[in-house]
Amino acid sequence: MKPLFAATLGLALALACQSARAADPQTEKELAAAAQAVVDAQIRFDLKALEALLAPDYVEVSPVGDVDERAEVLSFYTPEARNQMLAAGMEPLSNKIDETRIRVYGDQAIVIAKDTAELKVNGVAEQRAMRMLFHFRKLGGKWLLQTMQATWLRPQQPGG
Repeated sequence: MKPLFAATLGLALALACQSARAADPQTEKELAAAAQAVVDAQIRFDLKALEALLAPDYVEVSPVGDVDERAEVLSFYTPEARNQMLAAGMEPLSNKIDETRIRVYGDQAIVIAKDTAELKVNGVAEQRAMRMLFHFRKLGGKWLLQTMQATWLRPQQPGG
């Protein structure tokens, strides 16, 4: 029983040492800006920017629950993909990250935020919101997106 107790105590101490710490204001600004840069690159279909923002082994969980590797994700933001979206009557206009909660774990960080996108759907302006979980990893002195999960938020009902 002593080895199990020692192993459990060692694991608890290791986890305590790795616990989240509040981000210093500069790191918090960097991470919020990195999250905004990712969604900006997505809505603009800026493939070069996305390539620079995603970690080499990036993986994401899409709003519909699909798990996509980096190469597949990048294929969603090609000029051809943008043209298909426009042809289908959907024009992305802008987006905004807010309601951020940031936790830093050494060279890893979690940002949870609300992403509100402005779109035109068949010529009609709309807002669509998602709750985003960004997992960043510091590589080469830069915060790169390691993993992301997006969940659609239900539209607010009138009067509620």
